[in-house]
Amino acid sequence: MHFFTDWEGPWILTDIAYELSVSLFENPEFFERLSQYDDYLAYKVKKPGYQAGDTLKLLAPFLVAGGLKLNELKKISKEKAVFVDDAGKAIEILQEKYVPVVVSTSYLEYLKTTAGMIGLEGDLHGTSFNPDRYRIDDRWKKWLLGKIDEISCLDEIDFENPDRKSVRFLDSLFWNEMRKTPFWSVMNDVSVVGSRRKREIVEEYGERSVVAVGDSISDIEMFDYAKKAGGIAVSFNGNEYALKHASIALISDSAIAEAVVIMEYLEGGIEALMDIAESGHDLLDGVDWEIHFEINDDVLRKSIRMRRRLRGKAGDLG
Repeated sequence: MHFFTDWEGPWILTDIAYELSVSLFENPEFFERLSQYDDYLAYKVKKPGYQAGDTLKLLAPFLVAGGLKLNELKKISKEKAVFVDDAGKAIEILQEKYVPVVVSTSYLEYLKTTAGMIGLEGDLHGTSFNPDRYRIDDRWKKWLLGKIDEISCLDEIDFENPDRKSVRFLDSLFWNEMRKTPFWSVMNDVSVVGSRRKREIVEEYGERSVVAVGDSISDIEMFDYAKKAGGIAVSFNGNEYALKHASIALISDSAIAEAVVIMEYLEGGIEALMDIAESGHDLLDGVDWEIHFEINDDVLRKSIRMRRRLRGKAGDLG
């Protein structure tokens, strides 16, 4: 029997796209604007053909322009990896009976590298991207790298009231200017495991009882499918997007809480989760954890607080 889970957030605290941007460009605001623009396109305007998580598609040309190589991607992945407490122990417990299926937007080489670090032996689905494939003329690289400071200086793209100047700049760059450059093929080569693809992957397994664990906007379609299929969508320290689509909110600084919820649900359904909410569980002794079956503003605040405590700046990204 399988269980389905996102990677960044539920098991590892690192946001590799953010870390790559900081490592190559020393400009965190650049990636923050891309992430805000991604949320805007996917969740606000619902751009045709665009899915939450396609930030990885938008970022890829810049990584190529910045000279990133596959070996460096693996090296940064290993060096920057910070896991949720007890992640290795939790995976070990779960793998005694179940097969993990990781369905992650993050780049596949990062996923393979970090999953191996904690002994995860299940199925890995991530975004394929090999920067070594591309040979781009230096003048085009210089042109695109010059856009990084311009993007970082844009006003923030607030979800409810987006800055129109920022949106117009990014719309023009990605959907008009980029078409006339060799970077357009880089963008099109990147097939992101975003919100839509995550749902499709989970569907393909055909499990009768679907447990899906996630924490962000790219998990919402997987969450909706899990509930439709008679299963459960578990937000683990999720943001507002994940919580709006979740069945339950799990808030903890330890991955053991995830292991317990997954095992108990697969063995005894929602009633088993209600039992541990009331009576606890041996594996949770000494663990800081909360489970909520009704998600309100107070639960949202607690989830966001834990998310920021564990993930720092990455916790604010969609």
